[in-house]
Amino acid sequence: MRRMWAGRHGSPPTGSRSARRLVTAASVAYVANCAWGTAVAVRLIRTRKLRVVHHGLFVVTATLTGVAATTPVWTRSRSALFLLPALVPLAVAPRTNPRSGAHWQVAVAAAPSYLGALLAGRRAER
Repeated sequence: MRRMWAGRHGSPPTGSRSARRLVTAASVAYVANCAWGTAVAVRLIRTRKLRVVHHGLFVVTATLTGVAATTPVWTRSRSALFLLPALVPLAVAPRTNPRSGAHWQVAVAAAPSYLGALLAGRRAER
């Protein structure tokens, strides 16, 4: 016997798939941004002409995280609520000196939020 949700046969509650995709995209952007920043910090990458890459990755990360954090408003998925605390480090990181230890510490402070959102999304999937 099939169940009916949101007018469609056999589909999950509305928006949960798009919420998971946004959380995943924000998390991938965060990991890419951290990887690029770490590569620059340990001098694996020279950024004289590529300085804008890290800034661009940051804008993508912040935008995707902000949009993903709004998904509980327009879907039934609550996993993105874990991303709300990540907005604080994302707001503070640009205001810290990149050459100081504070910059990477603030950036890493967002990691538990992304991990929590991903794990909550996987759990809700089951």
